[in-house]
Amino acid sequence: MDGLPTLDDIEAKQKSILLRLDINAPIVNSTILDTTRFESHLPTIRELEDRELVILAHQSRPGRRDFTTLEEHAKVLAKIVGKEVEYIDEIFSRRVLERIKNMKPGEIVLLENVRFYSEEQLDRSAEEHANCLMVRKLKDHFDAFVNDAFSAFHRSHASLVGFIPVLPTFIGRVAEKEINALSRGLKKGDRIAFVLGGAKIKDPIKVMKNVLENGIAEKVFLSGVIANYFLLLSGKDIGEDNKRIVEDNKENVKDEDAKKILEKHRDKIILPVDFGVDVGGVREDVSIEKFNGKGIIKDIGVETMNLFSSMIPEFDTVVVNGTAGVYEDSKFSLGTYEVLKAVSKAKYSIIGGGHSASAVNMFGLGDKVSHVSIAGGACVRFLSGEKLPVIEKIKEYWGKGKKA
Repeated sequence: MDGLPTLDDIEAKQKSILLRLDINAPIVNSTILDTTRFESHLPTIRELEDRELVILAHQSRPGRRDFTTLEEHAKVLAKIVGKEVEYIDEIFSRRVLERIKNMKPGEIVLLENVRFYSEEQLDRSAEEHANCLMVRKLKDHFDAFVNDAFSAFHRSHASLVGFIPVLPTFIGRVAEKEINALSRGLKKGDRIAFVLGGAKIKDPIKVMKNVLENGIAEKVFLSGVIANYFLLLSGKDIGEDNKRIVEDNKENVKDEDAKKILEKHRDKIILPVDFGVDVGGVREDVSIEKFNGKGIIKDIGVETMNLFSSMIPEFDTVVVNGTAGVYEDSKFSLGTYEVLKAVSKAKYSIIGGGHSASAVNMFGLGDKVSHVSIAGGACVRFLSGEKLPVIEKIKEYWGKGKKA
């Protein structure tokens, strides 16, 4: 585990545990629609439930419609765990501290949405966050801090990094599983392919730069808007409507940087040879050479599906981030399905979070792939070779063989 302390390293004397989870979920009309993240944390909770367990978590962010309390989260968590999860609508008040002081082994308490606390999301170092009111109020009431919120490991927020300098810190089973799986996708020496798609351009560019420049990926298969962008850079005419979609999704990506990647690694980048195009609500499959620019590109075409499907299963490890098209629309879901089916035949398959994970589950392929990440931004940043603040701080203070 690259020097990171896990639940295996917690000592019996560490009875009172502060646990950071990521149970952020889609909510409509006060109803939690997806409990995947709740369920993923069950192994961690099971291993700690005979201790005094206090949970910190967040839901959404200020200004959004689903920015709300964690009262419903406590109810959902209780059903999944099979025992009471007491919800307290405060974070570090006198009432909270008194409740923690009087906890008994086996009790579980979920505190309020940490993002209700104004200093939670400030851009500060772990050491600066360690001096914030929340950390100072809570730290002396616990023997250890367990961080299992891997999907937020790329954020340097108070509840994620602030306790690391002041409490013995361990990663939970979700974080351990994610780090092990994603590390396999970056392991040099194996035959590794990346399958990148979706609507974004910046994220796949970052991943491509890392895995191609560092000799990690043997091939990178592109679909979605990122593929259209590279086809455009290659001099292909994708039509004005599709050019506009590319421009709307470029963010701060510079054409010259993307061109350098394309020119240097053209033999490793596999682009679509045809499209599934929406023409007045009807799907038309057309080759790139014959495409007249009319209609919105919403999927890869059948020939591209066959090309990708014939090559992808040959690799030892295949990493997917992003879908091949508008998979939510049945007329344009075939490309995503065929690609994921091919990915599932590889020796080891890693599905990035977000839409990729949703598509895998929608198509019933979840049990046929090796790992489905529940992370979004953290997954992309890990695959991009970026340092994640939570991991770096735990290594610094509590890495195996080190002392705080």
